[in-house]
Amino acid sequence: MLPELCVFTALSGWPPALATYALAPSAFQSSTPNKPGEKETRTPAQRKINSQLLYEIYRRRGQAAEKQVPPGPTGVDVDEAGRALVDIRTTVTPEMERKIRELKGVVVSTAPSLLTIIARIPLLQLERLAGDPAVRAIEPAAEAITNR
Repeated sequence: MLPELCVFTALSGWPPALATYALAPSAFQSSTPNKPGEKETRTPAQRKINSQLLYEIYRRRGQAAEKQVPPGPTGVDVDEAGRALVDIRTTVTPEMERKIRELKGVVVSTAPSLLTIIARIPLLQLERLAGDPAVRAIEPAAEAITNR
């Protein structure tokens, strides 16, 4: 322990870890403080997509390490064809349903009064869909849970 840390710890009554931070907060900051994080570099379309879905997309593209995707499951329901079950927040229109089908997606259900479409869409097509101005958000679809 540094002599000044010993003196500061003794005088302040703080634990050594807090005293170290008080003396040298820069030691606890990122080694690249001016480098933007993954969220700050997202495109406008990516900002409409839930982080868990984006993490699955990055993994599929082989960008997980580059984008600093945390390890472990995301909880996103992805079928064997690589399609994610998603909730698309948008006005329900025939044009939007057609766009989903053009992206090789399958509409599971619609709720016009709730402004939502539940669909299975290829993960790697979600950014194209999010680029549509009518789409407000794309999230993993909530799944029913039964208590027994």
